[in-house]
Amino acid sequence: MGPLLVLILLFVVMYAVMIRPQQKRAREHQQLISAVQVGDEVMTTAGIFGTVTAIEGDVISVEISPGVNMRVARAGIGRRLNQDVEEFEADETFDDLHDLDDEVEQAVADEPLRSEASTPIPTPEPSPTPPPVPPSPPPAAETPPAETPPPGETPPAPPGGPSTGPG
Repeated sequence: MGPLLVLILLFVVMYAVMIRPQQKRAREHQQLISAVQVGDEVMTTAGIFGTVTAIEGDVISVEISPGVNMRVARAGIGRRLNQDVEEFEADETFDDLHDLDDEVEQAVADEPLRSEASTPIPTPEPSPTPPPVPPSPPPAAETPPAETPPPGETPPAPPGGPSTGPG
């Protein structure tokens, strides 16, 4: 009875931790792609930003720059950028956001600077100018080409060359 209870408990935990959040994300994505309309700014799952220009069933045309349209599967839409504006709460104002920015700037100004940030960056020493390149030597006088022996004969050994005797 004990192992069966552990197995059931394990399934419940797996459902709560893995399956249910995945189903929730899938439902939210399905709502997102069904709400996409012409004129919406979107980001694809590949990270490409654009504006929806046409919807033809499961294919959405996205204009990524003026005159450049890209066709994307409806499921390839990862985020709708207009949605952020729609979710902006009416009681918030932009002044509230500026106050928050001011608080952040004040907190950053109050922090002491890190020692490595205040260390001056050493300037590189100027490199000395390289010495001038000496002119190339004049071409050597041309020597007549060495005579080559006719085929089948071995050339004579040069005088003072390697010896074949015992050494």
